[in-house]
Amino acid sequence: MSVRLTIALVVQIIAILFSLRGWIDALEGGLAVVAVLLLTGVARLVGHVAIPKLTWISLTAAIACSIATVSLLIYAYDPLASDSQFAESPFSSTISGLNIAFRVTAVAVIAGTVFYAIRILDERKKSARS
Repeated sequence: MSVRLTIALVVQIIAILFSLRGWIDALEGGLAVVAVLLLTGVARLVGHVAIPKLTWISLTAAIACSIATVSLLIYAYDPLASDSQFAESPFSSTISGLNIAFRVTAVAVIAGTVFYAIRILDERKKSARS
């Protein structure tokens, strides 16, 4: 029992490292958050420890913000326009707001992954006492 919790803890620590990459931007950080989601899912399957609400809600919000930001950037992009096209775009304030929202959710993802690792560690300690 302790071996599977140890493996789950190691996987979750790797997820924490990926969650730190979420700070980059909505595209690369969004991909890192998807990796965190997958690794957290693996930790859940291996360790059989319930994922806290903070973790799964922050992951869902970060992925939604990332998808919205990247989708709006793709929609607003004009390949024939100059390099300053986003400064003149009517979507620039929305894109900026979504980018800030993504960064806030990236912080929540970091907190959620650390919180889940602590929960796995607590379960590991409980199983060691029994």
